Amino acid sequence: YMRIPYYVVFDRYENQLHLFQLIAIQYQPVELSEAKFWIPKLELGLGVWQGKYQETEGLWLRWYDGAGNWIETSAERAKRLAEKLRTLGINPDDL
Repeated sequence: YMRIPYYVVFDRYENQLHLFQLIAIQYQPVELSEAKFWIPKLELGLGVWQGKYQETEGLWLRWYDGAGNWIETSAERAKRLAEKLRTLGINPDDL
């Protein structure tokens, strides 16, 4: 048995996040006060985020940190770092 402690379902038709926690040998539903939850052992949270991902606007599952900040996607990080290089006078397209 893998005994995965949490099971998450995002219903894209109803835009609802459902969380189940393994208790003994059964998954029990966990009542969420908002569309996100913290996973202590991972020191990460998972929540529903509204925005554009891969050129598609919508609601997406996304990780967040202990301060509640969404963790950057690789594209967001690349864009942020390219902007920083430009402020330093370096054209990232020339690298």
